[in-house]
Amino acid sequence: MYVTRHAVRRSPRDGVVLGATVGFGFAAFESSGYAFNALFTADGLSLAQLVETEILRGILAPVGHGLWTAILGGVLFAGRGRLTGHLVWSYLGVSLLHALWDSMSAIAIAITLVLTGRPWQFELLRIGRVPHVTGWQVHVYTLVNWGGLIVISLVALVWLWRVLHVARRETEIMPQ
Repeated sequence: MYVTRHAVRRSPRDGVVLGATVGFGFAAFESSGYAFNALFTADGLSLAQLVETEILRGILAPVGHGLWTAILGGVLFAGRGRLTGHLVWSYLGVSLLHALWDSMSAIAIAITLVLTGRPWQFELLRIGRVPHVTGWQVHVYTLVNWGGLIVISLVALVWLWRVLHVARRETEIMPQ
């Protein structure tokens, strides 16, 4: 809000572009940290894990930080750069999407255990030990984890489409 206070044009589309740019910049910075972490393993340096991490994060970046900040930028500029109730709710909604995205692995583990957990696994968990997982549980976890990320991404994409669609309709009704 502060940086764009003197902007001459403030269309929601401009806000989406600015928001996405900021989000992709942050995503690149964050991805560098994840890649640096992936480089170091118990067995020494792993170039393969570094490259794998960069590829995966590169694929996911468009439906992560870039998308969330694009939504927020569009809502900010739709409100002409002012703090509005819609902006606050959008910020909370985008924060929720981000939190769900970051928590999806833990959510997938919990759902997998609820759906496929064996009594002996729950007993080991009860005494503080991590049980071995079955091959089927690995598949269920992967399906739930990726399914959750896809649902979060689709919700955000529909939300972004809605922000742009409403802005386009308002522009047609009342040109700037």
